[in-house]
Amino acid sequence: MNRPVDTCSNRRDPGEAGNKFEEDELDDCIPIPDPVTEGRPSVDLGGAVLASPDETPRLPSSLTMGLEEATSLMTRRHTTMVGILGLPDSGKTACLVSAYLLLAKGGFAGYDFAESATLMAFEQISRGSRHWTEGDEPGQLTTHTEMVDDRQAGFLHFRLRRHKDNRFFDMLMPDLPGEWSKALIDKADSDRFSFLGSASVIWLMVDGRAFASPKTKRYATYRAEMLVERLSAILPTPRPRVILVPSWRDIGEFPADAYESICEAGRGHGMEIALAPIASFSFGDVEPGSGIASLIEKTLNHGRAVPEFWSDHQSPSTRKLICFRSVA
Repeated sequence: MNRPVDTCSNRRDPGEAGNKFEEDELDDCIPIPDPVTEGRPSVDLGGAVLASPDETPRLPSSLTMGLEEATSLMTRRHTTMVGILGLPDSGKTACLVSAYLLLAKGGFAGYDFAESATLMAFEQISRGSRHWTEGDEPGQLTTHTEMVDDRQAGFLHFRLRRHKDNRFFDMLMPDLPGEWSKALIDKADSDRFSFLGSASVIWLMVDGRAFASPKTKRYATYRAEMLVERLSAILPTPRPRVILVPSWRDIGEFPADAYESICEAGRGHGMEIALAPIASFSFGDVEPGSGIASLIEKTLNHGRAVPEFWSDHQSPSTRKLICFRSVA
């Protein structure tokens, strides 16, 4: 308080009775300066070296994105959202794993891997495909997809760089359980597919083994046609592009009659369906990952005609601003 010492009410004179110290005790009370620490601020030994911030920074989890995270990415970058549908064992997860492994070793013709916001998610679904005994190949290299939140899709992300023009492409792809597509066919349960309204491309995954057998081909074709019909009720207009993706290309070509039947069902609902067979994994003569790069190429690049932005034959009554166009 910067007042004179003599005015302190708590000051006690050492000469008063009861306030005398023995010489040794007095010496013990006098601090001896340490030449090492003298002049330095006092520290709390054993305490934290730096003060902790209000919120400790953390690395991103790199797991699957929720719908909010996916929407945030799409607002910041031009992103191709792919809707992937298919019954159980149609090869949806295997396709994503194969694409990831091909990118990891630089096996995509015309493209390089740029980055991914969901690396740990890719690692989780591809773990089983990395280790297996040669000569004792497993019948299934990927685990069955199970959702933590059964009401919301989880999205995988990667970014590609195209060689010919160094252009970057962001892709979002949901890894959905086949039970969702089964419920869509059998019960018209479409509430969980609301994100398809933002999809640029739809992949209809079908099990190539079912189409290779004469006993199951007809029923498999019928189920694929039903999936097309259910999709028509939830997809916006104009329709996004639809690609039929048969798996197990290594066991044979996809039947032309089955493809034409599915295409006919699509035309009835305003959808043109392209074909892109793949072999996510292969133990025969077909190269593993065959068709994956072609599928990505078809997804990112299309030959759809660009509509005329401003038609000359439109009358001023329907387009008032046409009257103000300058004539060269």
